[in-house]
Amino acid sequence: MPLLASLLLATARPTHAQDAPPRLRSVADSALGTAAVVASILQYTRWPTEPQPLQACLSRGSAEAASLRAQLAGTHGQRQIVVQDIEVDDPPPAHCDLIFFDGWTFTAQRQTLRALSQRPVLSLGLGPEFCSDGGMFCLQPQASGTRFEVNLDAVARSGLRVHPQVLRLARPRQGERT
Repeated sequence: MPLLASLLLATARPTHAQDAPPRLRSVADSALGTAAVVASILQYTRWPTEPQPLQACLSRGSAEAASLRAQLAGTHGQRQIVVQDIEVDDPPPAHCDLIFFDGWTFTAQRQTLRALSQRPVLSLGLGPEFCSDGGMFCLQPQASGTRFEVNLDAVARSGLRVHPQVLRLARPRQGERT
């Protein structure tokens, strides 16, 4: 675990949101689509006690829901995943191990993320403000793939272990060296 923390800290750079306290983040660009990035993040994530099956909860009506459902449902290696739709702005069921937030109001999303902050629930959402609200992975679909940020503070508080190789999903941003 100390090695994981040091590797994550070594690859991260601090960023600041306008109305939120500073959080340690790592930013990356990937050629993969949003659903493939989410599935790959899931492969690099370990729970304190592996859920059987893993419950992936997706915001009902999300533009990404169909592709996420197709990418996640079923068996992946040793992991069985059950996908369930959840209502936007309603507290998610306690059995959710992964929650994909999309279309939530600012207040409901922030309250839900605060309630989840000490629980081993992988939280993913759209836009950089999602990390400022306490989400773990902030996804930004783009024409060339998906940009994502990792909120290392939120990951550490949750008890989940995310392998630093999750950053290998990334490609260097233009003008940067690897």
